[in-house]
Amino acid sequence: MSAGAPCHPASDPPRGWPTALLGCRPMSSARTYRMRIVTAFLLALAAALAALALTAAAPASAATCPSFEVLHNDRIGPASFPAGSYEMTVEPGLSCKAASQWFARFLEDYDGVLPKPWRIVAEGSGIASFVNGSAAGFTVSRAGGGGGEGGGNNVLGKLCPGSFTVNAGSQVGSLFFPKGQYLLYIPARSGISCRRASVLFTRFLAAPGATLPFPWRLKNQTATFYKPAHPERSAFRIEPISGA
Repeated sequence: MSAGAPCHPASDPPRGWPTALLGCRPMSSARTYRMRIVTAFLLALAAALAALALTAAAPASAATCPSFEVLHNDRIGPASFPAGSYEMTVEPGLSCKAASQWFARFLEDYDGVLPKPWRIVAEGSGIASFVNGSAAGFTVSRAGGGGGEGGGNNVLGKLCPGSFTVNAGSQVGSLFFPKGQYLLYIPARSGISCRRASVLFTRFLAAPGATLPFPWRLKNQTATFYKPAHPERSAFRIEPISGA
């Protein structure tokens, strides 16, 4: 060690020893304190950066939502959904409530066409993934039996018992209802009975010129009939029994 070099704190001489004998000069207490502060700061910074790296490297896991009830055998585009309870898994960034609302909306769609950028990836009967471009999506898979006629769902509404037969293809407003079997749904807040909905649909099919009687209107996307003055209280929905 060269003369005049600063001593490490651990090699400071015992009290009373001449520093010249050691070939070094003692380090001031102020400088020693500053070095300790800098060292502690660097160690804390390194620990924080390491923790941040670990957090960034660990991907957020998907969440499992409460079960969703599909009330009858249904279809969305290429995917089929037998009646029953479904488990739903959402990707980070999408809530269970939002995913349930989207799934209900897709099941309600009369034509089975999803709004962009949504698309469906069928993975077998009762299993499908809904992809939303670069945003979070969700996956559904059938968990067990259930559903059936007369069932209810707090999102989809009430499924009326039995089915409705359209004997000849008919145009109602801007929608065409081909010959076949149909289901009637009563939305959750509607006060219309299943019998009343059946009577009204029969009337609409027979209306001249495919014109809906005043004041009834039709939502094409979901084949929902409603009155503008009370769109939720006076509404019912039609769906092909085999899905879209």
